[in-house]
Amino acid sequence: MSHKKHQFTSRTKARKRAADVVYEADQRGMGRNASVLRDLLRERKVITAALTPLPDYSIQIIEGVADELYRIDRLIDSHARTGLDRIPAVDRAVLRVAVWEMLSNSEDVPPVIAIDEAISIVKSISTEESAGFVNAILDAIRRDIESPSWSRQSVQESEDDIDDELSADEINELDDLLDEY
Repeated sequence: MSHKKHQFTSRTKARKRAADVVYEADQRGMGRNASVLRDLLRERKVITAALTPLPDYSIQIIEGVADELYRIDRLIDSHARTGLDRIPAVDRAVLRVAVWEMLSNSEDVPPVIAIDEAISIVKSISTEESAGFVNAILDAIRRDIESPSWSRQSVQESEDDIDDELSADEINELDDLLDEY
């Protein structure tokens, strides 16, 4: 079976480089520890195996994945039938990059583009079956993020972080306004 060679854009290459660093951190035992990823990023900014330094977009992605790692992993885990720890590390790294783009960079990169880019990267570095697997997980996450219940869930998480800046009456009023929309 012949594979059509995909021409990677500079943005796709930056995503792949970010996935490489996320993968490497995972192999070093990152698990769910974002500080390992941040440490590796600091190291890769100085020393890299590639001939060129990490692109700015790669750095932005890696920092974003580190900042949102718990939330990203929770989303992947809830949509992967096998569970996060049973996903091949290469696929898990690409998923983390794409989910970060869908969560935190969707104004710049529409979710369908993030999914398409992830599939292209997975096709080039993983197994034949991985593309369909990654597509299914990312599409389910996309639908979840775009659903109205996600908005209420995000508001609830934000309310939990506010720490009494809003009174109970103000929170209820905000909830009523959200329900109207």
